[in-house]
Amino acid sequence: MALARFLQISDLHLGAPLGWLPAERREARRRDQRHALERAVREAIERGAHAILIAGDLFDQEGVDAATLTFALDAFNVPGCPPVFIAPGNHDPYSPTSLYWSERMLRARAARWPEHVHVFASPAWEARPIAALQGVRIWGRCFTSHVESTERPLAAAALAAITGGESTGFDLGLFHGSRESHCPPGQKITAPFSDAEATASPFAYLAVGHYHAASRLRADEGAAAGVRLAYAGSAAAVNAGEVGAHGALEVRIEHGRRQPFVEIELVELDRRRVHDVTADVDRAASADQIDRRVQRAIDDAGAGENDIVTVRLTGRLARGVRYAGPSPELRARVFHLRLDLRKLRPDYDLDLYRGADPTTTEERFARALIEQLDGEKDPLQRAVIESALYYGLDAFRLREVTPGYEELEA
Repeated sequence: MALARFLQISDLHLGAPLGWLPAERREARRRDQRHALERAVREAIERGAHAILIAGDLFDQEGVDAATLTFALDAFNVPGCPPVFIAPGNHDPYSPTSLYWSERMLRARAARWPEHVHVFASPAWEARPIAALQGVRIWGRCFTSHVESTERPLAAAALAAITGGESTGFDLGLFHGSRESHCPPGQKITAPFSDAEATASPFAYLAVGHYHAASRLRADEGAAAGVRLAYAGSAAAVNAGEVGAHGALEVRIEHGRRQPFVEIELVELDRRRVHDVTADVDRAASADQIDRRVQRAIDDAGAGENDIVTVRLTGRLARGVRYAGPSPELRARVFHLRLDLRKLRPDYDLDLYRGADPTTTEERFARALIEQLDGEKDPLQRAVIESALYYGLDAFRLREVTPGYEELEA
């Protein structure tokens, strides 16, 4: 039996604005992204990978700055780097005028991709051999515009041109697309495909990009057994919602004397982990008490000083307690701390306003808003009415209004 090894990455989004981070943290996070790509190349060399597979969105947008482009071109110019195959995605589509894919545009900058880097430049499947693996072919396709595509890359018509290879080898597909019925919240569907199409395809394995969370599809029928398709997820978390560990996949494919068998292993590349936790601050009587409960939630999650943490506060604060945000000491506990205050409420007993007939301006105000709230079915409108109610009661009771009932702190 022969063993083929690949390192699969995607969705690095080099050059992303990272506007969700404070300005003083953005450059550090961009360095993290660059280090993740450098580490991917080192891991590929150390693990003896036969190729590096990049399943789209290496760059975030066409207008990437010169420094980012120079870094990317040089990242693979490392002794021992195996062949690199890139299938441009919807964020970094191929075009004859692309600043980072077009040989003509690169020559104008006196730049070029290393000889061992191949960029798939057609939306139709095309094959490239790997010299070190007899009978193994990498098939790739690309996006050619930023527009969402409904074209199905694994439909029978799209695969019609793929011919059978050598019996001792296998075919591997590399592309950017959306696995139907597994779309993460907020992710756009583009180049969709079904599990049935993936399993019926002629590819022993499909390396896919677009979804930022790692996932896999196993099947023991068709062109191979084991893992038939996988997303590596974003190589380094691109936003605070991408919880957990991030990196690449080592793909190992046994082949030769029987049906190819595929297994994968996560290779962590991002030194920061993303956490999303909840802190119950019910009846907290001071900002210091709130900070201590947030600190406990961070500790319980095992978050470290390098990590990105969102803490969602819940509960009803003692009336008169205002919380403008974490102390500098608490902020310094992690790389970046975000607080979601949308479920935090003051301890007003609304049932009191529902009871007796209103006689004061405060009671009439509260009754009017409560009636609107009780009659509203739309969750977004309910949130707006509820926030207005509590802000109004703050004004009546505390003689001050401090924002804090709906915004997620940046």
